[in-house]
Amino acid sequence: MGNLWRNSIHLLLELNILYFFILLLYLDSGNLPSFAGILLPYGFAIAIFGFLGNKLPSSYVAIMLVAPILALFAYLSSYSIGLSLIIGAIISFRAFMYFVEERFISTFALLIMSFIWMPFVYGAGTLVNYPHGLTLMILFGAQLALVILLYSGNAVFQLNGNRYMQKRVVGATAAVFIGIAAVSAVFATIGKYLITAGLSVFGLGVSFIFDILARPVFALLAMLDWTPKSSGPQDAGGIEMEEEEEAETAELLPSESIFDNPVVVAIGVILFLTILYFLLKRKKVNNKKIEKQPEQQFTSTMTKKSGGGFFASRRKQKPPEDEVRKLMFDLEQLALKKNRGRLPNETLEEWLQRETSFNENFMELYAKVRYGEMKLSPSEVETCRTMAEEIRKVMKQWKKAS
Repeated sequence: MGNLWRNSIHLLLELNILYFFILLLYLDSGNLPSFAGILLPYGFAIAIFGFLGNKLPSSYVAIMLVAPILALFAYLSSYSIGLSLIIGAIISFRAFMYFVEERFISTFALLIMSFIWMPFVYGAGTLVNYPHGLTLMILFGAQLALVILLYSGNAVFQLNGNRYMQKRVVGATAAVFIGIAAVSAVFATIGKYLITAGLSVFGLGVSFIFDILARPVFALLAMLDWTPKSSGPQDAGGIEMEEEEEAETAELLPSESIFDNPVVVAIGVILFLTILYFLLKRKKVNNKKIEKQPEQQFTSTMTKKSGGGFFASRRKQKPPEDEVRKLMFDLEQLALKKNRGRLPNETLEEWLQRETSFNENFMELYAKVRYGEMKLSPSEVETCRTMAEEIRKVMKQWKKAS
């Protein structure tokens, strides 16, 4: 369920960016592309690849089989045949990457693309007096809201079984959205008048200061003689020659630049973003290689590779100061020595249920300290010691995994 939530939100983030690409074709006409032509293929792509993926081929043939079905919904939503086929192919390809191969673009990369591309399209629409500018701003805000929902949803799924922390995450997310709605309501009503008044006062203050500072300068400039000196009468032939030269120069100037075409501008922006993405990715890989070299010897002494390679990248961590958290830290370190530690994508609850006798009370007390930042009473700390010792006895009976 957690993977379905993550993949669905990630795909919707990409489709919101795709929608802004489609908007370029509609800026001149002033029309708003159909939302149904994007959302209907999106919903059916999730249903097909998310729930019926085991009945489809596991190769790229599945993309070609599903793409025409998705394109049909886009065509029925008033998109042209060519654009419908492009939309169906893109959605089918990205859904296959998410739900079948589980290869997705990072949230940070999607945010960078959104902050670059969406304001650019909004600015282009403002230049051509596009009548749906408010809708574009709402879509940009929805992109940021989707990121909040993505992280909060992942946190809720990772805290499965811990109802207390799940409620706190949901409450914090709701508080963020309510705060955003309240701030938006203030700015939409009295806020804009307050901002206008504040900027007016600021402008008056700046003009008053510059008026005082500029008076001595203008007084000095007034003392100079600014009377132009005449160079004599100019003959009519010279005037005619200048007019002819200006006319020839005007004929040589192009009437319309190639950069006035929005399609050319869009292609240039896409190429720029692609080159920038690969340069940043290459730099990130090089930095990782540089950081990894001096740490290889230290890492090799603290970790041992298992058959699946899950523990190869773990490094020694500093023990926490809190006693309850240190108990859990010691248990994890003991499990690492036995090569039966927690997997990278595994929660503490799942790990303890898989390897030891799971104690729900111990996890509730640990969650209060770790996530709720609460202090336990001496009796609760003693209870944690007893339960941690029981788990430690089970771990000591393990045989070291090969």
